[in-house]
Amino acid sequence: MKFKIIPIANEISNAARETLTSPQYKSLEATVSVATGHGPCRSCLQVFDQGEDERIYITYNAFDGLSNLPDPGPIFIHKNECERYEIPGFPVDLHDLPLLLEGFGDESRLICREKMAPDMVESQIADIFANPEIRFINLRNAEAGCFVARVERLN
Repeated sequence: MKFKIIPIANEISNAARETLTSPQYKSLEATVSVATGHGPCRSCLQVFDQGEDERIYITYNAFDGLSNLPDPGPIFIHKNECERYEIPGFPVDLHDLPLLLEGFGDESRLICREKMAPDMVESQIADIFANPEIRFINLRNAEAGCFVARVERLN
């Protein structure tokens, strides 16, 4: 099964850096702080260097453009510009994080949720996408509950 990991759009991260507000929720100010957790950055999908990296905390709607149901929640990005993740395969920095794989159908209806097994994540993704009802998979932090990235099929 071929798939692509989709981080947040450059337009979102760039606007957050420029305005220090949540681009999808302009009334919500962003917060800047030194990283106290691993993250990861939702743009480059690399973990933060705790105690060193500055990060921006914004509210993000993971279902924007996918359904009318909003799913706002907190995410972090690097304060300084970083290169958006565009590499084939599953991001190395995400293997050691506690993640959930959530398979969604039409109108962002949750169909399945399972804990990621780092050594089997690619086969887990293939198994979830074997269900023809699954439109996309969201990666979610299993401890904090926040959105990390989306997984889409490649045809």
